[in-house]
Amino acid sequence: MNANVFVIAGLILGVLVLVLCTVKLKIHPFFALIATTVTFAIVSGMNMQDMLSAFTSGMGGTMADIGLVIALGTVTGALLEKSGAAETMAKTILKITGEKHAALGLAITGYFVSIPVFCDSAFVLLSPIAKRISKDTKISMTTMAIAMCMGLHATHMFVPPTPGPLAVAGILSADLGYVILFGALVSIPVMLIGYFGASYAGKKYYYIPENVVEVPEDQKLPSALMAFLPIIAPIVLMLLKTIGDMVGFGGVVMAVLDVLGTPAVALLVGLLIALFGYHQIFPEDKEAWGFDGVFSDALKTAGQIVLIVGAGGAFSGVLKASPLQDILTNTFSGLTIGILAPFIIGFIFRTCVGSATIAMVTAATMISPLMDVLGFASPIGRVIAMLACAAGGLMVFHGNDDFFWVTATTSEMDTSIAYKTIPIISVLQSVVALVVVFVLSLIFL
Repeated sequence: MNANVFVIAGLILGVLVLVLCTVKLKIHPFFALIATTVTFAIVSGMNMQDMLSAFTSGMGGTMADIGLVIALGTVTGALLEKSGAAETMAKTILKITGEKHAALGLAITGYFVSIPVFCDSAFVLLSPIAKRISKDTKISMTTMAIAMCMGLHATHMFVPPTPGPLAVAGILSADLGYVILFGALVSIPVMLIGYFGASYAGKKYYYIPENVVEVPEDQKLPSALMAFLPIIAPIVLMLLKTIGDMVGFGGVVMAVLDVLGTPAVALLVGLLIALFGYHQIFPEDKEAWGFDGVFSDALKTAGQIVLIVGAGGAFSGVLKASPLQDILTNTFSGLTIGILAPFIIGFIFRTCVGSATIAMVTAATMISPLMDVLGFASPIGRVIAMLACAAGGLMVFHGNDDFFWVTATTSEMDTSIAYKTIPIISVLQSVVALVVVFVLSLIFL
């Protein structure tokens, strides 16, 4: 039998094992992901030494990339909760949106925040606000978490300077200004369908987060400025670094931004601001940063999240080290069906490999020699092709993606709920994006 069949069978069985372990057997996601990875490796006929090497490098790489970000973000979140800053932010957002549209407010927040900031970092930073609003309004945390997640997901896929769309625009030689404009437009209905899907899911899978700090009624609350600054400051620093890279700033200014705009450093700045705000509310607490204080409690939570996300990265690493990517490339390289070609390639790679960036970049790389044949030779055609790559890369968003686990773990969402909601809503986002891109192609091509 063809070896490729075993690789595809391994992938299907691996995903089934993951769903069975997490949804039915309620096994901890860390061990469920290990079982999934081993299943794929054995069925696909992968050499065990290669599997172990890919597993450790995938886990190590993911934890190196995001472990520090999760730790800093979780500690910042704990400080914001304990000081009452999360409550101040929740009340401010509710004043603007009203209780009825609080989840939409979070989705819109995600839409803008994800343009300069990676989804994972942004979700960790914003999750205390979502928890606080859920607790105060009694709106399901399922709705809050998924609305925010899908708002972040939308612009992450379509709007540079996020690396995925930026790389695809470069590969296809698409005009960056048009990509930003059209990407931002396509992201609006994509974000909205994510919000509507989240609202429906929240009614079906209702829960209120348990680990929300109750602020005493007589406690002084931070000002809106001090509450939002620990979140706004890192976002601004990362945005300035991105703008500097794009514009080509030089000298001392760029050297400083290169350091301060790095996600971990920017989040550390936010943490220090949050600590200053906490100290203003509790000046007598000298143990907040010790082994028995706020920092310690937050890091216990962060450790579990980092391990789960790391195991997700390990699974993804094993998939990438297998022949799966070559099999998919050879299978789909001959597609010549207009916008469906980049869409289908993006969809297959995102579903199988887990990385949205890899899915988009692979789709763009495979269609770049075929731009004339596919009808994308014009400047606007190249933008349409880029959007089609991103639309395919939106789905299926599930357990082989780090962001899936960041969303589920930081929002206290049961893994079975995450699996019953997030992948389905990502499919809805992808289909809506494809329809919008198709309409744009009818108008401009």
